Amino acid sequence: MKDRVFRDPVHGLIELRGDDRPIAELLETRAMQRLRRIKQMGMAWLVYPGAEHSRFSHALGALHVAQRVIRQLKLDGRVALDVKVAALLHDVGHGPFSHAWEHVFPGSDHERWGARIVVEDPELHGALETLAPGLAETMRTFWHKTYRPRFARKLVSSQLDVDRLDYLLRDGHFSGAGYATYDLDWILHALAVEEVHAGDDDPRDLVIDYRRGTYAVEQYLFARSYMYAQVYHHKTVRAAEWMLIKLFERYRELARDGAEPPGLAAAATQARGEPLSVEGYLRLHDVSVFHALDTWGGRGDGPPAADPVVHDLAARLVDRRLFKTFDLGDDAEVAERIAEPAAAIAARRFGAAAHAYVTVDTTRQIGYVPREDEELHVVDHPRHGAVTLGRLLEDMPLGQPTSTVRLLCAPELVDELRPLVEAALGRPRGRR
Repeated sequence: MKDRVFRDPVHGLIELRGDDRPIAELLETRAMQRLRRIKQMGMAWLVYPGAEHSRFSHALGALHVAQRVIRQLKLDGRVALDVKVAALLHDVGHGPFSHAWEHVFPGSDHERWGARIVVEDPELHGALETLAPGLAETMRTFWHKTYRPRFARKLVSSQLDVDRLDYLLRDGHFSGAGYATYDLDWILHALAVEEVHAGDDDPRDLVIDYRRGTYAVEQYLFARSYMYAQVYHHKTVRAAEWMLIKLFERYRELARDGAEPPGLAAAATQARGEPLSVEGYLRLHDVSVFHALDTWGGRGDGPPAADPVVHDLAARLVDRRLFKTFDLGDDAEVAERIAEPAAAIAARRFGAAAHAYVTVDTTRQIGYVPREDEELHVVDHPRHGAVTLGRLLEDMPLGQPTSTVRLLCAPELVDELRPLVEAALGRPRGRR
């Protein structure tokens, strides 16, 4: 087979040669090609014009980082193959517009769908079994957090997994934000596998050498924190995401009554809580959803949505007439005081649909809050010897999640809401 080489703006050349060449056959499956039609950064492209990159390019980047980690740790055989394939497929279950879709349609989390796709999609399942018998079922154990050895699973899902190590650099590059710089080379240099769990049937775990890697990891964690605060949770990005969520919440209500606008049969099935096949789910991606929004908003070839809320919000999204925001700081009590009177103001303008045009949005700027099964161990600490990374960083400002509370509203409500916001904050506070 001819070698596959990809030119990547983040990592340079991504190569599938020799023993890695058969992995390239997974790229030709429909399930993987679908990721070309799902943007990596959700609605952020409406704010950052360069953020048009896809989950397909990110999957290749995660695979490349996995290749580097495997060389660093000197892994081989089936474990090495499992990690590389899991890195490539880790996002195969993502729905349109990423996490906004999961918010509207419970049960649509990408890990659950990924675990289904690898066994229920005949093409991808067949390609995996050609690579190695039982590989599809092995992939499911990565999503179910049961894969052993545990250190290999943590390479794909932990604070320093190949997913995060790629997407920070990639999202920073394409958004143009300068917050995502960190020393990938030195982090990989500081990673190792050591026996950590004495007496356990799986004693080895992923560790980072304190003397080598602490500053590089701190730099990475700060980069992640800054990207959430300044890019992923940018006020206008959040406004666009909430508009999409409100639109599909209304769509879900209509679908349950059998009155949804046509064009997204798989979404209607999900909205009604009916079983959706993998075949149907693979039809959902950013392009199919935005084609429906074009039509529903009166910008496409078919009839627009009859429902005024779906019609209006779709048109606003397609034309980029986005909601405005008021910054309420980090005081949750302010949000509680303002929610009811803000809803009353919206009701005077939008009637029963007011809830779709004003909302309080709270985001947590998380720098470092790992789950227990994602913890990374730190070795060779001068005082503690061996300790978790979370324990070392919990006293840093980075380790204290802070909330940002905003009032999101349709532009028509800005003038009426401003006095309310200023009164709630106790001082004049302009729209941002």
